[in-house]
Amino acid sequence: MEKPTRTSLLKEIAEFLNEETEMYSMMHGALKKLVSGSNFHTGWIFFIDEEGKHELVAEEALPPALTHNKCQYMTEGTCWCVTAYQNKKLTKASNIISCSRIVKATKEHHDKTDGITHHATVPLRSGNEQFGLLNIATPNTKRYSEEDLELLESVAFQIGSAIKRIFLTDQEKEAARINERNRLARDLHDSVNQMLFSLKITAHAAKGLNDQQAAKEAFQTIEDTSQSAVNEMRALIWQLKPIGLEQGLIAAIKQYSQFIHIEPEFEVEGLIDLPNTMEENIYRIIQESLNNINKHSGQKRAKIYLEQNKYEFKSRIIDEGRGFENNKLENNLSHGLKNMKQRVQFMKGRIDINSELNKGTEIIISIPL
Repeated sequence: MEKPTRTSLLKEIAEFLNEETEMYSMMHGALKKLVSGSNFHTGWIFFIDEEGKHELVAEEALPPALTHNKCQYMTEGTCWCVTAYQNKKLTKASNIISCSRIVKATKEHHDKTDGITHHATVPLRSGNEQFGLLNIATPNTKRYSEEDLELLESVAFQIGSAIKRIFLTDQEKEAARINERNRLARDLHDSVNQMLFSLKITAHAAKGLNDQQAAKEAFQTIEDTSQSAVNEMRALIWQLKPIGLEQGLIAAIKQYSQFIHIEPEFEVEGLIDLPNTMEENIYRIIQESLNNINKHSGQKRAKIYLEQNKYEFKSRIIDEGRGFENNKLENNLSHGLKNMKQRVQFMKGRIDINSELNKGTEIIISIPL
């Protein structure tokens, strides 16, 4: 099979890296494409931490001498390239004159090296940040051409950029989790805490009542407020874990709607079958929309449109409640609406919020698949 051109190989690797979101799968896949699409025979990737400790995170077609005893020679001790990387002396793709790992493996298993005696190496970087090393080797080759090293540089840059993107995505996820925890804490303080304080005041006053009817009314207030606090607490706990989502998005929305006493009217087009992470984020967005309808619209009905095709997922959540002035939205986003926007941005989608006083609100989201 004819090898692809350098340009087509780099394009193929770039397209793969843009789609992959899991770190180790990304590195294994990129390394496999590099080896299979070039004259290189084998390769491996080291992650290196700030203390200079390395971890073998990907390898492709290593000879038996290097895979012996669970890649013992690749995982133990240090070597010139790792030390040079740590000392910031390794800044570009370079030929390695002598690799101590290969030398040790050859001494013990000289007949199982597949002709691998030397390798080339290059740092994985994005801007000023470095993450580790990409190494390649070819049988009976001591030096690699400038063209080989340029290819190695290009692929290392692509992988480094993908690593940085995944790191940033993970940070965005963590920021979203923190924002959601903070929002739940605020809701707990603003609603349940106020109800409990009201209970305390009412109970204290009830102790001094001599009139039977007044005492009865006070205890009824205590009962009603207690039930409201219990309901609010359950709703907040529910938001921590999407109960019912294991039965599908629509089932989970119905279950949550019933819990907060909202009547949903569904219209579904296509089979709704989403990846787990996307499904949970979409559920959280619709959940927040229903919470806003329950708390602010003055309505107990919601129209929910769901549509999925091979290219995207779309949803519209509509109420005919109080609404608000749409032109003031950007400067007055609630924490809930901000979280919704952040989730949509994480999924590289779009959200539009349209509202008009006394005519209701419409939230439209579209997520590429």
